[in-house]
Order: sequence, then structure tokens, then C-alpha cells
Amino acid sequence: MSRLSSKIFWPALIISLVAALSLILWSGRSDQMSFREMACVFEERSPGCLDSIRDWNEGLAYFDSSVAATRDTLNSLKNLLWAFWNIEFAGAGEASITKDAVLPLRVLENRTSGCMGLSWLALMVAEARQLQLDAILLPGHVFLRYDSLNLEPNRRGYSYTDNEYREKYKDGNWTGLEFRPLQVHEFVGLAAFDIGNFYLEKDVPRALTWYRMAEEFFPKYPGIAVNQSIAKSRFPDSL
Repeated sequence: MSRLSSKIFWPALIISLVAALSLILWSGRSDQMSFREMACVFEERSPGCLDSIRDWNEGLAYFDSSVAATRDTLNSLKNLLWAFWNIEFAGAGEASITKDAVLPLRVLENRTSGCMGLSWLALMVAEARQLQLDAILLPGHVFLRYDSLNLEPNRRGYSYTDNEYREKYKDGNWTGLEFRPLQVHEFVGLAAFDIGNFYLEKDVPRALTWYRMAEEFFPKYPGIAVNQSIAKSRFPDSL
């Protein structure tokens, strides 16, 4: 694909995805959004695509058999993520915000992830099996909370306390949105934001389209407007 056609194709493709996903918000159905359906839609697949993904279905079967044998839901979930699927941390920085590290179907295929991709995959399992699992926001990071227990996605479920997280991220940009469960539309907005950040230094038009998607889903998150402004200031230089 030529550079010119790429600049036309990718924004148009993502804008069409933004429009399709935004219909859910504009129709007042954001509370009906599903982590599983969004995983498919972000890959431009039908919302029920998981039914045909072998690794997903084998994982659920493993989880069910583990719960039946041990009656331990938490350890069954942790073993699914970090033993059966054996998801490894992709690394800090840029490695954790590529599409392969953020989008859960790619995480499932490649078995590497940042905090967003692993958390999204775990939330899909929790949704499918009606587990009480939430994603919790920190500055530049998310972690999982199972009932009252914190699980660190980049350390194979290690449990930090809230105070330990506050100390670790004390120098970050706090927004007032931290330490509360993220809704589905907020979480996928953060995923779009991460992908936009990946493209910010490489492909400004593509970054802007991902930021637009992020803004539609999580307008309260201030980092989106900040990075949009940075991208727009660079836009003439990217032509």
C-alpha cells in the first residue's frame, strides 16, 4: 500500500469503526456493552466471534474443570491466565501498547500482553462465568480486583495493596478516576487511547483516529484531550 493510500485507508477504516461503536453510546445502550463483544468488534469480527476461537473455548473448558475439581474460583482463573494460556508480560513502554499487547484476541494468539490486554482477556472470562472481577485505573496503568483482592496483570497476579499501588504510582498524573471499577465503555476507551499512543510518534493521522474513538468511549479521561492536542500540533508535519 502506498504512503498516500495508507493515509486515506487507515483513518477511513477506523472512523467507520468509531461510528459503529458510537451508535451503542448514542442509543443509550452503553450499560449493555460486553467485553467479549467488544473484543470481536475491535478486530472487525462479528460480535459472537469467540464461539469459533478454539483457544478461548478450550480455556473456558479448563477453567470449568478446575473450578469443579478444586472449588477455588480465584486460583482457577489465575491458572487459566498464567499457566494454561501462559500469558507473558510483553515489557514496559511501547511493547505494552501495541495492538498485539492490547487487543485480547491477539493476546490469546501471541501469549504476550501489557496490562490492558491481559486485563481485558480476564474480564472476558469473568463476564462469561459471572465472576466479580473489575479493572481499576491508576496513572498509566490498570490492575484487576477480584472481590477485595488486587491482582497485578504484569506480575502474574501478584497482590499489591491499595497503599502499595499509591506509593508505586505517587509521581504519576492522578485524575480523580483512580481506584474505582471501570465500566466496559471506559475500559475500551482506554484501550483505544493506548493504541493511539503507540501511533503518536509513527503515524499521526492514525493516532488521531484512535484518540477520537477513545474520546467517544471515555470522555472524562483527561489524557485523551492532552494527547489529541499533541497529535494535532504535529499533524501538518505528518503530511
